[in-house]
Amino acid sequence: MEKEEETREILLPNWQGSGSHGITIDQTDDGVFVKRVQQNSPAAKMGVVKEGDQIVSATVYFDNLQSGEVAQLLNSMGHHTVGLRLQRKGDKSPLPGQSWSHDVFAASSPEVVL
Repeated sequence: MEKEEETREILLPNWQGSGSHGITIDQTDDGVFVKRVQQNSPAAKMGVVKEGDQIVSATVYFDNLQSGEVAQLLNSMGHHTVGLRLQRKGDKSPLPGQSWSHDVFAASSPEVVL
């Protein structure tokens, strides 16, 4: 019987870029894989990231990003599959056929065309 692949999602809070969680990755023709998990690192302490795990996607939460950082991130995605999680709060979303009111977006928010 063929072994079923296990897929799991982990949350890496306080991401500060390369080296912040102790995971070394390697990209091959077959995909992106965890090459090494540094001992006593945040990833090692979680106990769910193992060497050889394939990284098939990443989720970036926008709650602590500046609007310019969001625009830069989305503009750099290129020709890749991108999933967006959308959320509506209260009655701020317009009904079909209506336009956004001026108070929904700040005047300084950069516009990103997706």
